Amino acid sequence: MEKPEQQSEKTRPFEERHHCMVCGKPGPETICDHCKIVVQSDALNEKRKIEKQGGGPR
Repeated sequence: MEKPEQQSEKTRPFEERHHCMVCGKPGPETICDHCKIVVQSDALNEKRKIEKQGGGPR
């Protein structure tokens, strides 16, 4: 007879214990690769927008 902890380990592997903080999909990281790329590209676009308007660090 298996203990409940051992049974849950078989049905839910370690790498699926996290969920993406952006989209909520289960995976090994706290932010999935797709969401990470989207967030980085949004930040870069915002930086370019600010620099184009003459703002940013000097």
